[in-house]
Amino acid sequence: MKILALEVGMIGTNCYIAYNENTNEAVVVDPGDEGTQIMAVVNKHHLKVVAIFVTHGHGDHIMALEDVREATGAPVYISQEDAKLLHNSTGNLSTFLGKARSFGEPDEFFTDGEELTVAGMPFKIYATPGHTRGGVCIQSGDVVFCGDTVFAESIGRTDLPGGDYDTILQSIKDKILTLPDETKLLPGHGPSTTVGWERRRNPFLQ
Repeated sequence: MKILALEVGMIGTNCYIAYNENTNEAVVVDPGDEGTQIMAVVNKHHLKVVAIFVTHGHGDHIMALEDVREATGAPVYISQEDAKLLHNSTGNLSTFLGKARSFGEPDEFFTDGEELTVAGMPFKIYATPGHTRGGVCIQSGDVVFCGDTVFAESIGRTDLPGGDYDTILQSIKDKILTLPDETKLLPGHGPSTTVGWERRRNPFLQ
């Protein structure tokens, strides 16, 4: 698996494009904004997007969802709990970003512990509520796309609707810190990190 990363939108959301270098089939993770830019990267690398994964339903992670879906025809995956946010511009916070938007129905629902193969690549889903009620982290091999659950030496906000501080800490301890130290974490904002680094250096997890 190869991973391309680009920062999109006014809040600097990390959008990831994971692809199978043998087939050039790809998965777009969190198309946060700037759909034209995302598709430019897809086309530059001659990729075929076969799925769109959404870690949680906040506007800064889904603003380009329909653009990418329309351009590729790829199905959208999100947890059933956060799928509710797609239809609610206040709930998904796009109203507060100055771009009130609602989005179409997803095609597939993530479930906790689910293992699936997409684009010939294995993925495992971990339910990690706390930033939102239905947030997930998505593991493939030694990499985890962790949305806004955990950041480099920080954690996701819990002061927004659906957030809960104790819950996010429990999610991180149960689902992230149980992984090997060398596991790479690719968060929704900011630089990448590792499980081991966060175990030792994240002040919220001590």
